Amino acid sequence: MKFVQRVFWLLFWVFTLLFFNKKVIISISTYHQTVYNSFGETLHYATEKLQYVVTETMIYATMKTQITQLFRGRNISTKFESYYMNASAAELIDPFIHQHRYELLINQNFKCKGKNIFLLVFIHMAPGNFAGRNLIRSTLGTIFSFHSKRIESVFVLGKTENTTLQQEIEHESKRYMDIIQGNFIDSYRNLTYKLVFSLFWVNNFCKNAEFVIKMDDDIIINIPLVVPYLTEKLKTGKSVNVLECKTITENIPVRERNNKWFITLEEYPFTKFLPYCAGHSSIMSIDVVRKMYRASKNVPYLWLEDVYGSGFLSLLLKLDMLMPKFYVEPVLNGLYEMPCSLFYLNILKNYNNSLEMWKTITKYEKRLNCSV
Repeated sequence: MKFVQRVFWLLFWVFTLLFFNKKVIISISTYHQTVYNSFGETLHYATEKLQYVVTETMIYATMKTQITQLFRGRNISTKFESYYMNASAAELIDPFIHQHRYELLINQNFKCKGKNIFLLVFIHMAPGNFAGRNLIRSTLGTIFSFHSKRIESVFVLGKTENTTLQQEIEHESKRYMDIIQGNFIDSYRNLTYKLVFSLFWVNNFCKNAEFVIKMDDDIIINIPLVVPYLTEKLKTGKSVNVLECKTITENIPVRERNNKWFITLEEYPFTKFLPYCAGHSSIMSIDVVRKMYRASKNVPYLWLEDVYGSGFLSLLLKLDMLMPKFYVEPVLNGLYEMPCSLFYLNILKNYNNSLEMWKTITKYEKRLNCSV
């Protein structure tokens, strides 16, 4: 009877905590998901679950803080600032992020050498996505100059442990000479490594570029609009500290263990993410690329590449993110209309839609009249 009373009071205090904290993280270990037959085992299971909830709720309540938006005033929680901007040496030991121990398995050091590069595009892509690379080569990759502005693009890959796949990539690289490959495993959880590797490559092999676009394989760049848009920045002296993207301002960490984006309290102990750029694309001036690369040595690692890159690094650098109202829209919205957005997102990853969108873009190339 006393045991049942203890369980009752434990339940009472847990729900009290839940009520006053509003938001709570409830994560249950997967190995406990077997349904027990006996009453005693089931009660033991329930008690363990409650103890886990209580522990995580108390941690959450202790670390809880509000992070204000920081587009202009840069106001930010003192706790967050001390957590990330005054990191200890023990938190800055990642060989790729903090020590920049990147090695090039495949390189294209001629891409920018001796050229006046206006725009460099680096495309993050999985090693096995040969079709995706060929699609981009047949669209964006066909344009090396627009309005007398030089454009170069490279595909950014991590390494694969599949020797056959690696041989195919090396063969592809010799044929097209547009692949760079780093010495980190290419995986979803290593996208931050890929981002900083891209910054490493630009800083070492294409630092003469004026602007850099980072994009994923589901983005189509509206070259006839992007080039004049960036050219105007040069003409008006606004080509420094450029960081433009689709900004995410109200996202919160996912705490469900089975979710693809699950992140622990130890990895990120706050209730809200800083504003950051959606990972599919961003525009940077070359000075921002240089600054971000240097700053990566001083910011603790987080595997969420978009949060880390444009969230953490831009905080340290006091950069303001900008999202033009015409920045991005879905491919299906613009297939047969005048393309007046800088980027088009192929949400369905349908290659035919990408080709149709590119046809629409090139159709309006010489008579594009968008009020941007």
